[in-house]
Amino acid sequence: MHELDAKPQIDLTARGPVSTPKETGTCADWILYFDKQYANSKVYNAFSVEELYMRAWGQLNQFADDWELTIRGIYDIQVVLYLTQLCDALADAKSGMYDFFYNAGYFFSKITKHSQGQLTTVLRSIDMEHAQERYSEHLKELAGYVAVQVFKESREARGKWFEISKLLWSGLLYEKELIADELVRLRKMAGERGRSQAERETAVMALAHFDMLSGEDENAWDRVLTGTEVIEPGDWFGYLRDFVHEEKWDRLLKWLRWLGHSIRKEVTYEAAEYFDLWEEAAAGTGIDEEYRRAMVEQLPGSYRHYARFLLGKEEYRAWADLMLCLSISPLDIDSNQLKMVEKADAHALLPLYHYAIDEILQVKNRESYKQGVKLLKKLAAAYKKLKQTPRFEAYLVQLIKQYSRYRAFQEELRKGKLLL
Repeated sequence: MHELDAKPQIDLTARGPVSTPKETGTCADWILYFDKQYANSKVYNAFSVEELYMRAWGQLNQFADDWELTIRGIYDIQVVLYLTQLCDALADAKSGMYDFFYNAGYFFSKITKHSQGQLTTVLRSIDMEHAQERYSEHLKELAGYVAVQVFKESREARGKWFEISKLLWSGLLYEKELIADELVRLRKMAGERGRSQAERETAVMALAHFDMLSGEDENAWDRVLTGTEVIEPGDWFGYLRDFVHEEKWDRLLKWLRWLGHSIRKEVTYEAAEYFDLWEEAAAGTGIDEEYRRAMVEQLPGSYRHYARFLLGKEEYRAWADLMLCLSISPLDIDSNQLKMVEKADAHALLPLYHYAIDEILQVKNRESYKQGVKLLKKLAAAYKKLKQTPRFEAYLVQLIKQYSRYRAFQEELRKGKLLL
């Protein structure tokens, strides 16, 4: 084990009889009691893990009911951290059992939600300055406890413990001496050749978090460009959402521009989140044209946002061209959007319907003919609105003649009352 892996751990060596948690106790004292009560717990399924978590939370939380508010908050944080670690350990012990993990996602998501909720509640209410001045040793213990869990997690991937670490270091642990010690530890971890790539990258991302907290965005960029193999946009969206909340538009735009090269052009969750943030930035700064260029460059991943943008600008022909370019059938377009375009500029829909009808009839089966008839009815309505019904009828006559040998299509036309 590396030297710094062991350094932050809380010393749980024998300290005499284990008593119930006291207001004057250390985090290590409390954990000794927690371990005595729960370390040897037996579980048989994921439901029983969640049940244990909730029961233990209620039992341990009550010890601090009459404590001074700040130390009670620190105690509650330690309880959450311990129980989260305990549940991880119980899950690891059952890692080879399919039955255990069959419904595990649901129950462990409930545990994670409760943990995050409790941590957020405490961090919002705790007097952080008072905690840093009076309970500095407790905070060191909390920092060490989280560091151990993040290190364990880094063997596979950054997950909930990394997010817990960021949450604590963003406020309660953000104290000069604690930060200095943590930076020394992380820099050494990031530079040690004997560590795995995943471990070094976790240290790099943690260092970048401190860059973000101090507003040194360029330092964060340099770290991740040189210290990680792949830039994951999702790692940064939390910060960007904070920029929106705080109306830090210039900083938000810098990050959106920087992340642009890392956004996949496919329709993905990350692309949707990225352009949600762009939409916020454009609304806050009025830079619609840059927003437009960003969406065009990232098609088709941005198409939902770009379609909404074009409709908002009343650029109906451009909207229809976008649908044609991406081969999106009117059957797959939101009906409200179609109604909006039909009401404002029905001409824009004609090429869209004609192309979709030609494409779907080429499939030449019963289902495609049913869908084709649906589209023909929509096309008929558009021509009627434009007072050009004879043009539709001429098109329909040509279509009937073209597919005269396809009995299923003729039958669907008859059902749809379109057979002339």
